Amino acid sequence: MIAAAASAWGCSLVVVHATPIDRALPFLAVVVIALAAMSHRVLAVAVPLLMVAEIAIADETTRLLAMGAVLAICFAVWCRLPPHPSSAASRVSWKLAPYAGTILAILVLRWIPFSEVLVVRELILLALAVAIVIALRNTPFGAAVAVVTALVTPAVPMRTLALPVLVLIVAALTRPKWKLALPSAAVVALPMLFFAWSGIAARAFPYFLKNSRPAERKHLVNAALAPNRSVTVDVPHDATALIVSGANVPRFRRGVILGRIEPGNIPVRIGDGSDWGYLRRESFYEARNPLPRDPAGQIRGYGYTAWVDGAGRIALPKNARTIRVTADANLPADAALQVEAFELR
Repeated sequence: MIAAAASAWGCSLVVVHATPIDRALPFLAVVVIALAAMSHRVLAVAVPLLMVAEIAIADETTRLLAMGAVLAICFAVWCRLPPHPSSAASRVSWKLAPYAGTILAILVLRWIPFSEVLVVRELILLALAVAIVIALRNTPFGAAVAVVTALVTPAVPMRTLALPVLVLIVAALTRPKWKLALPSAAVVALPMLFFAWSGIAARAFPYFLKNSRPAERKHLVNAALAPNRSVTVDVPHDATALIVSGANVPRFRRGVILGRIEPGNIPVRIGDGSDWGYLRRESFYEARNPLPRDPAGQIRGYGYTAWVDGAGRIALPKNARTIRVTADANLPADAALQVEAFELR
């Protein structure tokens, strides 16, 4: 407890950046010390590593990924618990480790930023996660199942809590004896690597596996086309792609046509772009859109409230100097095809 308090105080002194992840550094230090107390004490060295990342790495994405790497290693090591200890105090800590570590992992993945936490729903989810660990015999496999289940449960609307209830019922009925320590460590560590954007990891994890990036140079168009409306625009000489998205189309499935590009009668479909806000936490449960094949959206927010807009790239007609984009006539009246910009070389 003294080490945790000292670590939190030390981390509070070195916070120099303003993101919710940076401001949560003292909390992350307490998590690390708790993991060290329950598993391997050498994990305490992660606290100064977090402090170094905060002080020394100015680039935001690199800094947050470095913090994620430190926490991913800590939780992976926690999954590989040491042999049964000899002292009475250590035995108590060892027995509590599967539950406490699961709770800590969920807190890191879901409770940042703290101002956005839906406390009652999150407490219910924590209770269900602990019950899943118990049903799966307090094993690393049980902890991994509980953490992943909690991660992918939006809890908005509240009926989405049916997912962890279903997992708990299946676990209680089957009660497998699997430990699977190494695979479980990997399963827990992977989303922890991206904990700074855990909302995206929960709702669109393939985003991190694609060559995903927002356009660095753009020529803005900013046209929202109602059904059967069109816009004609000149193509910049160094344009490489057109960036498109949809509005009020989150329930469309892959392949539904949003519009067409002339010349060439090129279809613009769900999958080329998606509804602009479909990955928001409050929208995701109802959304049916896939992640665009070539995502061009920007990451917005941090932690479990992070999301990426549904913009995607689509190839331009070859050698075209002017293009005409027309929204499909069959779109709902309140829907639109959004022609956002040209991406420039």
